[in-house]
Amino acid sequence: MNLRQLRIFHSVSQEKSMSATAEKLHITQPAISQTIANLEQELEVKLFERLNRRLVLTNTGQVLLDYSTRILNLVEEAEQTIEDINNLEQGTLRIGASMTIGTYLLPAIINKFHKQYPKLKIKFVIDNTAVIEKMVLENEIDLGLVEGPTPNNNIIREAFFDDHLLLICAANHHWAKQEIIKPSALKDERFIMREKGSGTREVIANTLAQYQLDYTIYHTLNNIDAIKKAVISNMGISILPKISIQQELENKELAVVEMEGIQFQRKFNFIYHRDKYKSQLFTKFMNYVKEKSK
Repeated sequence: MNLRQLRIFHSVSQEKSMSATAEKLHITQPAISQTIANLEQELEVKLFERLNRRLVLTNTGQVLLDYSTRILNLVEEAEQTIEDINNLEQGTLRIGASMTIGTYLLPAIINKFHKQYPKLKIKFVIDNTAVIEKMVLENEIDLGLVEGPTPNNNIIREAFFDDHLLLICAANHHWAKQEIIKPSALKDERFIMREKGSGTREVIANTLAQYQLDYTIYHTLNNIDAIKKAVISNMGISILPKISIQQELENKELAVVEMEGIQFQRKFNFIYHRDKYKSQLFTKFMNYVKEKSK
């Protein structure tokens, strides 16, 4: 068993197709098929089954996939480490951020970082917390910045920012002239919430459950801008991060209402795989974000 075989096996596992793997790796399909056949012969096991014209991993195949992922990640990290040693000012960092962080906090920080280190490449993707966690686990990104909890034991979390979420309504909503409301008032309102998998939604749901509050979700929207516009139009009320509504508050399009005895707080966290090699670029960027987030 060698690295070439593992790379081909790993790709077939992901693509679930010999032809798709051949096209992706620029290798002929017979060569892909022969590599898998040779690997199965060497290991004396069956790695794939063909069901409904799709390749499906056997239990043994899944075990090998787990090991091959770790091995290939280590090879990639070894190559990155050598590159860092040879030339500290060269390198690529793949970053993923959840919606709130990626939209309202991180872009300005990345821009300033890139100006300070113009030779470094920063690849940036935004999605909800659940997707970013999955990308970290599958080594599609090096570092995630999320607001939601990440219970997976293979992920390390490091807090870097304290965030506050605020209960908001339209400027012409009947709550707008009240400084504080009873928590029980929430059950009579049309609640606008983020989609499942959102870190913001999970924090809100956990807090409301902690206080055993009744509420009804009338609208589910997958980004904060859409929620803000819906609330401004008086379609309902919502709870959003403070950093995401500054402009609307200044323009007096939204009103903030305090819920008696309840605060919605959370921490923004770095997340990365527990086996991840923390290169100088990796560490330098984390420290830069911590400093600028203050």
